[in-house]
Amino acid sequence: MHASRLSVLFAAVLVAPAAAQAVLTVGPGGFPTIPSALAVAQPGAIVEIAPGTYPAFSCNVGVTLRASSPGAVVIDLVSGNPFPPIGTSVQFAAPAGQTIHVVGLAFLLPAAGTFATTHPELFVASDAVFEDCTLAASGGFANGSLRVASGGVVHLQHVTSHGPLLVVDGRATASQCAFTGAWVLGFPMAAAWVSGLLHASNSQFVGGASSYMSGGAGVDVGAPGRLFATDCTIQRGAGNGPSCAVAGTGAVRLVRVASNSPACLPAPAASGLGARRAGPVVRGGTFAVDYRAEPLVPLGVHLSHALASVPLPFTTQPWGAPLGGSFEVAFGLTDAGGQASFGFAIPNIPALAGLPVWLHGWSGWTFPLDVAPPVGGLVR
Repeated sequence: MHASRLSVLFAAVLVAPAAAQAVLTVGPGGFPTIPSALAVAQPGAIVEIAPGTYPAFSCNVGVTLRASSPGAVVIDLVSGNPFPPIGTSVQFAAPAGQTIHVVGLAFLLPAAGTFATTHPELFVASDAVFEDCTLAASGGFANGSLRVASGGVVHLQHVTSHGPLLVVDGRATASQCAFTGAWVLGFPMAAAWVSGLLHASNSQFVGGASSYMSGGAGVDVGAPGRLFATDCTIQRGAGNGPSCAVAGTGAVRLVRVASNSPACLPAPAASGLGARRAGPVVRGGTFAVDYRAEPLVPLGVHLSHALASVPLPFTTQPWGAPLGGSFEVAFGLTDAGGQASFGFAIPNIPALAGLPVWLHGWSGWTFPLDVAPPVGGLVR
């Protein structure tokens, strides 16, 4: 693929939709709380949050919640209580056609426990994106999790969780994420539980550990759940008994997956497309993307400013952009090692700040084609 041609096309489709976005500040000199800013926020606004610790809240409008200093904004769902009340959660539920973007926030939840009906959790029931976020466990006995509800369509980009679970009842894609299961009251937990659809690339799932039981699975896929994983690491947690990295009776398709229990994994699929970004999308910088598939296969790349999850009859995985809402920016062949790498110049235009930019790749000689999870994020 020819990098110079890509950068020209990329700049052209970026500038067209750029528009000023209202910025609401939470912290000194601005709104005192996140809910007070959300109460007046219009769809498309940016809520920029100053460093500090904030309590749980709900968001029902398609805005961007952005930490002014990534990692320095903590949303505390525990408040020092090892038994937080049921219902203590952060709710994300924007109207249809709107997307909630969460960028650079850290969430403090209890470690995963054994009672799946208890909270706290991040409950996502609409379209949402989590980028460069962390989930940390404080201890306790509640089932802390990031839960994608049955109506949720969520993309995770550079999300890390140590203890709280990823629970996918709806549809989720994950790129360059890391989830580690917990061990509470003697029960090791899987890092991710899937009853819907999870499509992951270049991500890690490690089950909870136990000193006297089998370690937890990396991913538990319950029927009718589906897992697509490419260029990932999926491991069972440390323990004394045998266990598998992938558990459950759902459908599983693995491509180039590393594991500490490969013998009990499903046979690897013949093809798959993985994607990785080198860093965030920054004005005046280069947005570098690496794709990996089979050697010398066609690879096409599209750009969009919105995400979706569209099942198509000619793709193995759902397409990640709205139909008719993406632009082709590249087409070519992978090299003899199955790689295709290129960089995109991002114009240093102030109006681009906060604009969503997503790349969608497909590969293959025959139908159904393989699709990679989206890569990208908000322009910074």
